[in-house]
Amino acid sequence: MDAIAARNVLSKLRRLRYSIESTGLPRVLMDVGSHVLSYRPEADRSFDSRYGTDTSGKVETARLGIADTELREHAILYLPSPERVTRWMLDNVGVEPRDCSFVDLGCGKGRVLLVAAQRPFQAVIGVDLSPELVAIARRNVEHFADRARCGEIRVHSADATSFQFPETDLLIHLYHPFEPEITARLLCHLQSAVSERPRRVTIAYLLYSGALSAVREVFARHSWLSEKRYEPSLFGNYDWLFFSSTT
Repeated sequence: MDAIAARNVLSKLRRLRYSIESTGLPRVLMDVGSHVLSYRPEADRSFDSRYGTDTSGKVETARLGIADTELREHAILYLPSPERVTRWMLDNVGVEPRDCSFVDLGCGKGRVLLVAAQRPFQAVIGVDLSPELVAIARRNVEHFADRARCGEIRVHSADATSFQFPETDLLIHLYHPFEPEITARLLCHLQSAVSERPRRVTIAYLLYSGALSAVREVFARHSWLSEKRYEPSLFGNYDWLFFSSTT
């Protein structure tokens, strides 16, 4: 086996290992047979069945209720992240929950918030521009309150590019919520906030492989952030990029 073939095998094995860890063997088997089974994440209601919440379904951008035309055009539809994908990130991102606040930008209906709230973060905060999704997320948070282990849970209807972040160390989660132009504005805003009040920032960015180049290009413009890890999934639908502040 030549060196290129060996690297390809190792890459596939790495993808397979991560996929099993983050989504579970049953889900991986479903993905492998996806052409036959046609697994649709928006139709997976296992999380809601377990907790009595409303986080499932797909919401197209035209139905998000975003008033600002420009922001609406750069928004990406709501699609829930599988619970185990989020849990894998929290286990592997290298952040101690007690030391920071968790912020989900583009939180949608709040599933990621509910998963994070089961860990002792100083605060768990959701931010979304859609008033309709924020209202659903707040109901889910209220319903989930007895299970929370974090200091507090808040959901804001706000523009992420002007949101006032808590003055603690931050673990920021994004599930590819908007186009690169908005991500660029967000990172500039975040850099200003960190310059005014220095703190550690870790970013966990979930995306599909097709968006990898564009997302990396945006982050590459910001030298105050460095890429720490890229974890590709088996079929490129749940890839992780981890970034951390350099100061």
